Amino acid sequence: MNKLLYLLLIAIAFSSCNSSNKDNIDLSKINVKIEIKRFDKALFSVKPDSLREAIPYLSAEYSDFFNLFGERIIGIGKVEDQEYVNYLESFVTDKMVSETYRKVQQVFPNLDALNADFTNAFKRFHFYFPNRCIPKVYSFVSGFNQSTVLADGLLGIGLDRYLGSDYENYPRLGIPKYSIKNMNPSKISSDCMRAWAIGEFPFNDSIDNLASNMIYEGKLMYFTNKMLPDQPDSLIFGYTPLQMKWCEKNEKQIWTYLIENKMLFITDSFVINKCINDAPFTSGFPQESPGRAIVWLGYKIVGAYLKNNKDISFQEMMLERDYHKILNNSRYRP
Repeated sequence: MNKLLYLLLIAIAFSSCNSSNKDNIDLSKINVKIEIKRFDKALFSVKPDSLREAIPYLSAEYSDFFNLFGERIIGIGKVEDQEYVNYLESFVTDKMVSETYRKVQQVFPNLDALNADFTNAFKRFHFYFPNRCIPKVYSFVSGFNQSTVLADGLLGIGLDRYLGSDYENYPRLGIPKYSIKNMNPSKISSDCMRAWAIGEFPFNDSIDNLASNMIYEGKLMYFTNKMLPDQPDSLIFGYTPLQMKWCEKNEKQIWTYLIENKMLFITDSFVINKCINDAPFTSGFPQESPGRAIVWLGYKIVGAYLKNNKDISFQEMMLERDYHKILNNSRYRP
């Protein structure tokens, strides 16, 4: 690669960090510590013919998450169901699942770096929302079913969804390339903090149009950035540096496109999903655009709302469920 181009890409990546969203918080004074519990290791370390005897231990040690894993993550039912043990044995002895577990152990021999990221992120969460609970965090292997999972006070990470964009089984599973490029260990913390925000600040669907979805998704990304201020926006959004540069260069064009095509207040769920869901590029724009550029615009509008309303705190913004109020009072001008 040309040296000048390489240096340019590095500069773009680092310039994507949102320094205005970085507060000076003394994390050492906040009593929060996250230790991710390796449910994946606990489950797969049991010999298949000993699962029946191990279930009471797993149920006691992992309690609500063990139930969540069986019922929602791999869909084999409740522990008390007659065929539960047989289904669980079939899962752990499945050739692809067991091979994937071994790969997970290679990529994630320990979770020290993630523990540090999560600890600092949830220290910030506690700083801003001291009355909200800090989750227990678990890692699991699900046969590629889920990246993250939420329940009351629980956050789960599907490590088999983060084995690296070069993992050979992802294309074989039919996962699209635009998704595979973000199935890396570096994406875990931002994906999980966004997932946690969804649980803590659910969508108000009383006015379910594109504007509401755009602002809500922008709030989620702003929250994620706030909890992980040392990560560049490009990583948090899952964009390449060049895709991030495209958004910055075409911010006005994105906004103009929405206005001229009267899209802000459409309620067609198909159109809304095309704008806010992951995709190879943003509908209506060139293929070099990243997917979810409309969400990036929502993120910029949320930033403008806080910048232009100094009396509104970050906490108040996250609790505000009138998305049109945020849009109208942002005085956003790209």
